[in-house]
Amino acid sequence: MTYTVDLLQGLAELMAGGGLGVYRPDAPIRPGETPIILGAMPEEPARVYALTPYPVEDTDTTDAITAVQIRYRAGPDLREVWALADGAFRLLHERRSYRLRSVYVALSWRESAGPMGQDTHGRHELTSNFYFRTTRPLLND
Repeated sequence: MTYTVDLLQGLAELMAGGGLGVYRPDAPIRPGETPIILGAMPEEPARVYALTPYPVEDTDTTDAITAVQIRYRAGPDLREVWALADGAFRLLHERRSYRLRSVYVALSWRESAGPMGQDTHGRHELTSNFYFRTTRPLLND
């Protein structure tokens, strides 16, 4: 695949392997599961992780920092959404020397986090921005 696709899918697989939720892009989510999805937040289910990448720093070498915003949603109890965020923090903050599919990650860390309030159904939402210091292939090779 490509750098960004490998980074995102690899992250979703790591999160699923860490017991945070399920990542099955080609299969339906079963009742009671917490999906990990790529892109926009869906209307359902109530508990969900949504991953969206954005570039932070691209140098003239192969070093890059790519951020992934993890958006969390849970029920009406604010503690539920913070528990989702705490799980991602434990898995990713200060994690060193690992691969997300073909992407080598030297270090990942949480740069920021903040509440987004409640959606129209009264479910709390929160975002965390994780930075990934990676090795990215040169574009002109």
